[in-house]
Amino acid sequence: MHDCERDPTTRLTRRDLLTSTVAGALTAAALGTGSTAQAQFEPPAITKELWQWVRMQPVADVREAWMNTASAGSTLRMSMASEYRAREIQSNELPSFASGTRWSSESTRLATRFARFCGCDPDEVLFTRGAGEALSLVAAGLDLSSGDEVVTTTQEHPAALSPWLVLARRRGIVVRQVALPAHPATPQALFDALAAGFTDRTRVVLVNHIQYADGTVMPVRELCFLARTRNVVSVVNGSQALGVLNFQIHDLACDFYAAGFHKWLAGSHGSGLLFARREMQDRLWATEPRGFDSSPPINTPTRSAGNDDVPAALHKFGNVVPQLWPALRGSEAALDFQEQINRARIEARMRELVLYARMRLPQVPGVEILTPAAPGMWAGILTFRMPGRIASDVATALARINRVHIAAPHLPTGADALRLSLGIFNSHDEIDRLISGLQHLPKL
Repeated sequence: MHDCERDPTTRLTRRDLLTSTVAGALTAAALGTGSTAQAQFEPPAITKELWQWVRMQPVADVREAWMNTASAGSTLRMSMASEYRAREIQSNELPSFASGTRWSSESTRLATRFARFCGCDPDEVLFTRGAGEALSLVAAGLDLSSGDEVVTTTQEHPAALSPWLVLARRRGIVVRQVALPAHPATPQALFDALAAGFTDRTRVVLVNHIQYADGTVMPVRELCFLARTRNVVSVVNGSQALGVLNFQIHDLACDFYAAGFHKWLAGSHGSGLLFARREMQDRLWATEPRGFDSSPPINTPTRSAGNDDVPAALHKFGNVVPQLWPALRGSEAALDFQEQINRARIEARMRELVLYARMRLPQVPGVEILTPAAPGMWAGILTFRMPGRIASDVATALARINRVHIAAPHLPTGADALRLSLGIFNSHDEIDRLISGLQHLPKL
């Protein structure tokens, strides 16, 4: 017995869940520019009921088993409500929002709120439309010359790799892609492979916190410390980690960290952030300065209507809070939700679900699991292959017949793989449905 829906004596009714969800979301949204945490419905204390309650929080068709959060996540009802309310407030109070004071205070408040959640300083938070934009800002802003090397892996997401490939054509930099070992038994094997790629010309190291294709958790902290000892800039793509792992950015020792809010965090689409370590901000040129001081070093903030006294990164690199405010308010509600559930508990739940899927998958003949099995080297993603089957055809059949949605990512090894990415909105029963679907696949 895995989920409370299998035990009707302990089950909350669907009406109870929907009523509490909608009421909580609307109450939170009515707060306007303040925090939403205290206005939310108190989640059930009993574990089984808690995860049933959690399943009702996103705007999603509960008949569909969505196991592809690594590509796109469902948005929380409270996030949507908060985003809508912010747009309504902004329209109704145009004179107030047209003044610089309102935007300065709200920009500072949001930077402080997200910095507290992410484990960094408000001066180090730059809001963006997503992780891809954040990574592009770093690539475009660093002074790199012909022959300078960027060390990365063969498993980077195209959105993370593309800005550097453009620089290779435009400025003649060298992008050195290191092939990681297949089925690494320890994080040390991954560290050694990347460390061996460093040369005297290495200026940047780009690495995923969690690999999007096979779910490997990379030894980011050790790699960033290595980079710092060699005066190499460390850039981390945290697209698959924020909202999954319980961590603080400062503990990673990285120079830049990029993340979006619309996947595992279940926040608003079109919102994200770039962490820029305070000591590194003078080494990065602003590519969207929006009229601020665009030349390092930062001394006295330029006075500009709506941007006086905002934190340093927003001041120098461009404050998009006035444009993204409703989406950021929606994502702020997602932070409140994560903290209400408890980030460590969320990570443990995801690992529990993936472990269950790892135990069930071998019951499907011929399945080979590609995600590392060592503790600490996996989180919410599990990738596998089915020899003799075309992965994209399998994914299509599961969606059509079983209403189970997984991905068929491209792996650098050429393996025809399938990836399930399990968040807290998934259940053991959905995993059982996946296994049944795989066991009864039609001939494709």
